[in-house]
Amino acid sequence: MGERVEAVLRIPLGIFYGLILDVLGIVVAVLWIFLFLHTLILGKRHRGAAEFMNGYVSLMYRVYRYLFFATNERPKLSLQPAEPLDF
Repeated sequence: MGERVEAVLRIPLGIFYGLILDVLGIVVAVLWIFLFLHTLILGKRHRGAAEFMNGYVSLMYRVYRYLFFATNERPKLSLQPAEPLDF
């Protein structure tokens, strides 16, 4: 696929990825509050919530790299983290 077609294709993909990131962003905002309170009360982080938020940030990073022309590799819609958590 040519560079021009790839550049034009980023417009609808940007809208699609933006909607997904917005919905997941709302979930992450609620989880952040939960994780903050959980850590404050119990003194340790909730592993599942932290892993989900780590995956969200990694997905957001991959999408932004694609949309800002840093790479031509389309991001996969997975919450696979770029780096492991430090538990």
